[in-house]
Amino acid sequence: MSTPPPTDQELLDRFAPYFAAIAEGAAAREASGELPLAEVEALRLAGFGAVRLPREWGGSGASLRQLFLLLRTLGAADSNIPQALRQHIYWVELLLHRPDAPGNAAWVRHVAAGELFGNGTTEPLGSALGHIGTVLSRHEDGRLRLNGRKIYGTGNSYAQWVPVAAVDERGIPVSPIVAVDRAGVTITNDWNGFGQRTTATGSSVFDDVVIDDDEVFAWDTEGASRAAAGLHQAVLFSALAGVLEAGARDITAILRAKRRVFFTGTGELPKDDAVVQEHVGRARAAADTAALLVDGIARALEDAWVLWNDPAVPAARADEAFVAVELIVGSVQVTLSELALDTTAHLLDVLGASSLDRGLALDRHWRNARALASHNPYPFRARVLGDHELNGTPPAAFAVARDVGDKVEAAPAS
Repeated sequence: MSTPPPTDQELLDRFAPYFAAIAEGAAAREASGELPLAEVEALRLAGFGAVRLPREWGGSGASLRQLFLLLRTLGAADSNIPQALRQHIYWVELLLHRPDAPGNAAWVRHVAAGELFGNGTTEPLGSALGHIGTVLSRHEDGRLRLNGRKIYGTGNSYAQWVPVAAVDERGIPVSPIVAVDRAGVTITNDWNGFGQRTTATGSSVFDDVVIDDDEVFAWDTEGASRAAAGLHQAVLFSALAGVLEAGARDITAILRAKRRVFFTGTGELPKDDAVVQEHVGRARAAADTAALLVDGIARALEDAWVLWNDPAVPAARADEAFVAVELIVGSVQVTLSELALDTTAHLLDVLGASSLDRGLALDRHWRNARALASHNPYPFRARVLGDHELNGTPPAAFAVARDVGDKVEAAPAS
């Protein structure tokens, strides 16, 4: 008899103490830039990174929709952490899709034990579009060794393993999964952005790192080519929804307790002032709208997942489902990004100068929204939507190193 799936409330109750501990220090960490290493460690050891694994594998058996409910709730505690877990979430889904593939059972055990995957995807600034300079090669001693450098390694200071986008000696893409504590690995938390400061994003250097053969991930080359499309961006939506929830929560608490009034106002206590009530209502409406958008995206992803995980469904049909998801993701990205930026920019409009106190760190909500909205800038996504609407052009498929890089002009003919 199979174990019944968990309810939403069971999952929320299980992780509520960890979310509360994370939220408690979020504002202070924004000021100091200190990473919540202990808090993320407690969260991972509590099994958060394994929530999608079936219970019989050591996980919680959560659905994809429930995962996004948890991510959104975590984002309201600290929007940095869902983003830090983004690549881990993707790799767990790859393992769930092909649990019987060579080597995957071992990685499932790592996830069940609370270990996290980081991110070794992006080539350094100045790299040509389409070029991967990180190389996995076999040396004279018969061992594989990895050499190269990556940037924007989000979550790596929290992770135990970093999947790396590399090529072999023939230029064929490969994905070694590297232990962060292995000799030759250097992780630097050098992200210097003004928002999402504690995502543990930075540079990763791999200097002659020994890689075992069974640590090279075997990709599914026959399945849907767009598999899991939209997932990465949807995780950022959960963080954005968390920003809006946290912003609404913070100003509501301040205004509910506030007794100071302005001579230009109605003279009522702020909580009874119609202007203040409308302002708080708009913040609440934005947060609720974001929550519904994230839930809708999660359900759309689940529908595509059903086709992706059904071996009887042709890969082309699954790809069609993922194209549809990408278009929905684009629509949500444009709408949610603008909603979050506008709402957080005006959060303090009725609070007065006291709300600028650095200890409150209320400015973090806009800064974090701005950082999240800057990932895969949404005006470009709007163009993709318009091109599809007018001309039927499908969104471009993601490919490592071809998603971003320096455009190299062709040399003039001599």
